[in-house]
Amino acid sequence: MASTFFRSHWRLVVGAAVLLVVLLSAAIVLLGGEKDLVVYNGRSQYGSEKPFTEFADQNNLSIELRGGTAPELFERLKSEGANTPADVLVTTDLANLWRAKQAGLLQPVDSPELERNVPAELRDPDKQWWGLSLRLRTPVRAKDRVPENAVTSYEDLGDPRFKGRLCLRTSNNEYNQSLVADMLAKRGPAATERLLRSWMANDPRIEGSDVQVLEAIAANRCDVGLVNHYYLGRILKDKPGFPVAPAWPDQDGAGVHANLSGAGVVRQSQHKANATKLITSLTEQPAQESIVENSELAVNPEVAPPAHIRAWDQVKIDPIDVERAGAQLPAAVALMQRVGWN
Repeated sequence: MASTFFRSHWRLVVGAAVLLVVLLSAAIVLLGGEKDLVVYNGRSQYGSEKPFTEFADQNNLSIELRGGTAPELFERLKSEGANTPADVLVTTDLANLWRAKQAGLLQPVDSPELERNVPAELRDPDKQWWGLSLRLRTPVRAKDRVPENAVTSYEDLGDPRFKGRLCLRTSNNEYNQSLVADMLAKRGPAATERLLRSWMANDPRIEGSDVQVLEAIAANRCDVGLVNHYYLGRILKDKPGFPVAPAWPDQDGAGVHANLSGAGVVRQSQHKANATKLITSLTEQPAQESIVENSELAVNPEVAPPAHIRAWDQVKIDPIDVERAGAQLPAAVALMQRVGWN
């Protein structure tokens, strides 16, 4: 019994000692390693560190990038509340920008430079977030099997000729949900439901990612699909002969649906001036040129697409209506489930 007591006591002592070491280490980091700016970076998976490091070097500031998916960072900010260390939120997709604003996680900033760099339709009217890059969600086609003029609209993906030959990403993907929400806002529920039902009538092959959609078309498992343009752009950069091409929709009408990534100053930030300066830097020409190396498109109208997709510069786009579409997100998810989009 005594030996059991001493073993238990010893485990408690060791546990307390380990906890003390952890707490002391954390204190040392906090006291000695505090950064000038902390960025919650939802673009971390896109390899976009260069614009941040260059800004830090040019302004003699230390920046800590904390990566994660956009939904993860949103939840982290919500749970941290007033205790968050974050100064800037960089996130992707309409859903995350809209939710961050609705949850009161961002604060407005006044910046003539930002207003010059970012067109009005690509920023929050209340100045709480600012676009950084554009992502076009477009139909794509097999170059050797589908004529260039066979797909000129989103409706064409529902053409019976593509029955069993349509590839779509899962309905739980945020890019698809944002597309449908934007359609609900602009086309209305009846027209949007008819469109989605025509897609489902073609018995689409459901893939787990945009890259898998493109690979399925290249492998002759599908003839047409729906992807974000930069996934195709990245492949074409390395494989110019890749047998899939964009089928830009509605070029005689509204244009191709354009989602975006964006940034805002966190409401609890104690470094608003430098946070605003950072976001402004990300919309300037040097940073925008770095961002579009990823095959995205710049929000700054002075920055052209990279050389391997330069021909896409003249595509007519339909910028997402973040405010109206954001409010339609629950209805979009419900509609996708109702029509049987898995």
